Amino acid sequence: MTAKKEEIVKLDDTDIKILKIINEDVRTSYRQISRSLDVSVGTVHNRIDKMVKSGVIKKFSPIIDYRKLGYVLTTIIGVRIKNGKLEDWEDKTFFNKNVVGIYDVSGEYDAFIIAKFRDTDELNIFIKELLKDPLIERTYTQTVLDVIKEDIGSSNIL
Repeated sequence: MTAKKEEIVKLDDTDIKILKIINEDVRTSYRQISRSLDVSVGTVHNRIDKMVKSGVIKKFSPIIDYRKLGYVLTTIIGVRIKNGKLEDWEDKTFFNKNVVGIYDVSGEYDAFIIAKFRDTDELNIFIKELLKDPLIERTYTQTVLDVIKEDIGSSNIL
């Protein structure tokens, strides 16, 4: 996968404040945001629309507690791919229902998968299916014992 240079979007203080508010609760209405920031509803709408169009906001999505849905097992799986066919393999793996993240990495492995499972039987089936893929040279699986932080959206970067 060829990394392309992303255009950096400049945000002003109002944009950042809007992002912080909707990051805390995506259901916050434009009217509530406008009152909170003392700007017009139209300004809030235009700012959010601009951030969506520029790709700063990729989508509006709830933070799901997977444990409440029965997915009690989180795993981190290192994957080594044969002959540099990483993109081909990622395209196939991306759509698996258990996969919540795929990261290209440097080092001993080519990628890491973050996946959620109901139990070890489901994990076992997933790993065996992965290893059937002729592009995969080997995998390395770690089971998460305790999730300390998993809400990427709650970062203090802003």
